[in-house]
Amino acid sequence: MIRVEALPAAEGDCLWVEWTHAGRSHRMLVDGGSKSRARLPEGLADRLDRQPVHDRRFDLVVCTHIDTDHIGGLLALFTDPPEGFTAEEVWFNCRDHLLPADLLGPRQGDRLAELLRARGVAWNTRTGGEAVMVPADGAPPVFHLPGLRLTVLSPDREGLEKLRGAWPEPAAEDPVPDRPDLLGDPRGVDPDEEGACIPWDELADDAGYTRDDAPHNGSSIAFCVEDATGARVLFGADAHAETLAASLGRLGSGHPYRVDLCKVPHHGSAHNMSPALLDALDCRHWLISTHGGRALSRRAKEASYRYGEGAHPSLGAMARIMLRPGPRPTLWFNHRVPSTARYAELDVRTAYPEPGTEGITVLVERGRVTRAPSP
Repeated sequence: MIRVEALPAAEGDCLWVEWTHAGRSHRMLVDGGSKSRARLPEGLADRLDRQPVHDRRFDLVVCTHIDTDHIGGLLALFTDPPEGFTAEEVWFNCRDHLLPADLLGPRQGDRLAELLRARGVAWNTRTGGEAVMVPADGAPPVFHLPGLRLTVLSPDREGLEKLRGAWPEPAAEDPVPDRPDLLGDPRGVDPDEEGACIPWDELADDAGYTRDDAPHNGSSIAFCVEDATGARVLFGADAHAETLAASLGRLGSGHPYRVDLCKVPHHGSAHNMSPALLDALDCRHWLISTHGGRALSRRAKEASYRYGEGAHPSLGAMARIMLRPGPRPTLWFNHRVPSTARYAELDVRTAYPEPGTEGITVLVERGRVTRAPSP
């Protein structure tokens, strides 16, 4: 069984993952959300406060990519670690991984790289210090933690190379790129103005899909984990759908790849949930980490309904998930705001944080996903 806590992370991701092996608890942290005035984001800080000091060891911490709503909280975490916090290994692809070693100029790293080096944290050790990535051919790489198998699905070399020109120049004070995925005020969508008028069938049309071309997202570390019982979770980060679909197709089964829970790529963006990716997956449970979208003008709303753009999660991405052939999906949300609450009124299973709370925790077994009480 794999326990996944989607901590409240506003527009970002902060996923606390636990499993048991040989009678011992193990855990992983995937991204840290956005930092707040150089402090840990509230969701991660609260969760660490609830974790006993003697049991704050993580087998793996993954910084999927350099957008602030993923890396920010990890910068704060490693700048001022709480008592008892340790990470056996960190996965993070920095500037040094964007070119072959013989083409690198003077060694440069951003603040997180500097922190990891200064603290002597084991970093990309399973890849021999090289980038965590999918090779040009052959099966996606597989790594192991105690009781857990990890299959890397993104990035590929092309994704890393495209990031080269977009990587921010080193800065003395705050090297994190000022490029969060925040789309604005989550209060901006009024469900009363929508109702049944949203053309879901039109939004789900495969012909309306356009791909994500953001270099930062294309560099995302995305992977699938599997425990000894066969329970599987796909952590999609903000990865490009094309990279994920290609990697899943190389797993060799010839059939859609079964996962019990998928953390939807890029918070449900229309450009990261392609028809090909959906065809490559056999999944009935979808976890969406976001607190909403921007306040849209009426004209922008009409465009969003027509093309599936706009607030996270995108109407287009959700339409593709909901209307794909097969059993009705279940949508798991870590925030209940207007742009996510609208799905409770549709013919689809939904799960939200308990009233008065944020964040959601699920237990993943092979063929079964259920709600778990927050610790």
